[in-house]
Amino acid sequence: MARNPFSLEGKTAIVTGGGTGIGKSIAIEFARAGADVALCSRKAEHLEPVEKEVRNLGRRAFSMVVDVRQEEQVKGIVERAVQEWGRLDIMVNNAGASFRAKPEDISVNGWNTVIQINLNGVFLGCKWAGKQMMQQPTGGVIVNISSIAGVYGSTMMSHYGAAKSAVITLTRELGTAWGRKGIRVNCIAPGPVETEGYLDVLKQAGPDGKKTYDRVASRVGMGRWGKVHEIAHPCVFLASDASAWMTGETIVIDGGPSPREMDEG
Repeated sequence: MARNPFSLEGKTAIVTGGGTGIGKSIAIEFARAGADVALCSRKAEHLEPVEKEVRNLGRRAFSMVVDVRQEEQVKGIVERAVQEWGRLDIMVNNAGASFRAKPEDISVNGWNTVIQINLNGVFLGCKWAGKQMMQQPTGGVIVNISSIAGVYGSTMMSHYGAAKSAVITLTRELGTAWGRKGIRVNCIAPGPVETEGYLDVLKQAGPDGKKTYDRVASRVGMGRWGKVHEIAHPCVFLASDASAWMTGETIVIDGGPSPREMDEG
């Protein structure tokens, strides 16, 4: 019987920001597809339940507290994965953070923090995963998580949009630079997704939060927010042999253009 091209059986993966939201879903779906998964984030309490769930699916797992802004820490999780499993097949650079503010109100410190996490963190993950994958006969796959803010911009998160746009460009550049070294680098740009963190923020806002939720949903072509697994499943596709002739690309997953945008077009 032909091998399932979407299978990750026997593969090893690292997922940054793997304790909550999209990263958690990616880690679990990778395990369901057959991969062993290393998880990292800045909070150990978020990682432990996900590590347990991966193990319950019959896969090997470990977790580390990692600040993706710190090069030695990013290097450290790559080295541990290789030490424990002998190689690294998949790197998912998912860790990210931001805050809402008008461009004129963003401090230099706030700007630098968002750039460091969302762009520098991705660069460091790519750098150290790429270095390892170049040493492997089978190469490897890197998946970066950007955002539609990096495609269309964001008036209230211009620092975040700038960082995520740079991730898309970095993905294209590395896809070109490393394609003949056996390393594929692709990107996903999600639209509004129901993560625990964002939903908690909306709940705390009470009626205003519900209005914001509904307003955002109305701007989506399909009329609703995305679910975390609806980003994780395409990530499995990019990590698997099903996308073997793709590199340097960004897939926008945002529920489609709004009816208003279609009418105006």
